[in-house]
Amino acid sequence: MTIATPAPDVASTAVTTSALDATPIRAGVVKYLNARPLVTGLWEIAGWTLHAAAPSALIGLLEDDVVDVALCSSIDLLNASFDPAWLPVGPLATLGDTKTVRLFSRRPIEELASIHVDPDSHTSVMLLRVLLADYWNAAPALTAWTGSEAPEAQLLIGDKVVDPRWSEEAWPIQIDLGEVWRAHTGLPFVFAVWMGRATNATIIQRAGRVLDRQLRLNAHRLDQVIAGSAESLGWSPDAAADYLSCNIHFQFDQDVHRGLEHFLGRCRALGLAPDRPTPAPLDI
Repeated sequence: MTIATPAPDVASTAVTTSALDATPIRAGVVKYLNARPLVTGLWEIAGWTLHAAAPSALIGLLEDDVVDVALCSSIDLLNASFDPAWLPVGPLATLGDTKTVRLFSRRPIEELASIHVDPDSHTSVMLLRVLLADYWNAAPALTAWTGSEAPEAQLLIGDKVVDPRWSEEAWPIQIDLGEVWRAHTGLPFVFAVWMGRATNATIIQRAGRVLDRQLRLNAHRLDQVIAGSAESLGWSPDAAADYLSCNIHFQFDQDVHRGLEHFLGRCRALGLAPDRPTPAPLDI
């Protein structure tokens, strides 16, 4: 899906266009509410083209040279088929409870034979694998969720989690994976980072400077960002404001970096990802 024009209910809010902004940049963006503070207004910047997709599909857009930079699942720093470069700007991270990366079950985790997992996210599925091994010491089979099954447990991510059908009455056991990760490690968790091919480092750095300014602008007008997108994605304005202010962390700092490295290290150690080093983030 390519975003060719701004949503009609979002006012003109792009950062001031400069010669730098006008550099042609093709960006892959996440469709969910949690990315709106990162991407709102980018479609109005000269030279920028946005392609919206599920997080798990964005690495494919980079591999196929459809985009130059994308907000990819963090595990793709290890799994990418190319040498990745990434930005210390605008991660999708959490300091604990995510609200939208949740395991729904009708039985205790230790008793499960299988869990259906949301194919929209590579990182959330890998986080579940790490926690099953390190925290629950359990090994249920993981199967892709298609939406038509009635499994005993399922991992879901994104805006679909706020649907009333995932109520506590229907699913008495509900576990937030970000909250479990924090309790287990004491660290933040990084679900996605802006990345691209290392051979395109210069254009990625240019994109990073624009992304940084756009995030700072959107942080000062979060009410407007919410008004332009929340209800169409299934959120009430109040719930959206609480979620974006309290559950999603958009700043990259030393603790966030440690959380990312610890997660990737556990994936390597458990044999869940290739044993390749994580590149240092690019300077912007």
